[in-house]
Amino acid sequence: MKRFLFALALVLLICLGAPEPTWAAIQDDIDLLLETNDCPVCILNDADLSHKDFSGANLKVATLTGSNLQGTNLSKTNLMLAYLDDADLRGANLEGAQLNGAQLPNANLSGANLQNAEMTQANLEDANLENADLQGAIMLSVTLGTANLKGANLKGANLRGTNRSMALFCNTTMPDGAIENRDCDR
Repeated sequence: MKRFLFALALVLLICLGAPEPTWAAIQDDIDLLLETNDCPVCILNDADLSHKDFSGANLKVATLTGSNLQGTNLSKTNLMLAYLDDADLRGANLEGAQLNGAQLPNANLSGANLQNAEMTQANLEDANLENADLQGAIMLSVTLGTANLKGANLKGANLRGTNRSMALFCNTTMPDGAIENRDCDR
């Protein structure tokens, strides 16, 4: 019952546009994730979860702000509505992950595999996606702001409704396969 009430409160905060929670990781939540791969609405802020295998995990509405997920396998993981602000996801495998509505501002996704990830209405504002593989990703109405997409591969990605005007492109493979170099001098 406590988890349900917490989930309800967190969803209300999200819907009302409140800033994301900034609680420290709860050790019981870390243990639950490590043992079961099922930790919805968990608080995992600033946790070191690097180089772990959480493929297929349920982290829906989890908070992972500032967490170290470098090199972690998160393929086919449910991260819908999750908070990953300032998270370190360098080299992480997010292939086929569900990131719809996820909050990833200032996250470091350089070199990450996001092939076929679903990211509709995700917030990637000012995220580092340098050399990320986004082939076939569904990125409808994503917030990019000044996200760094230098060297990223967006071939076959669906960016409908996504404003790309401020994002950085240099040696970036666009959805149609063309190379975009408009920001190589920045």
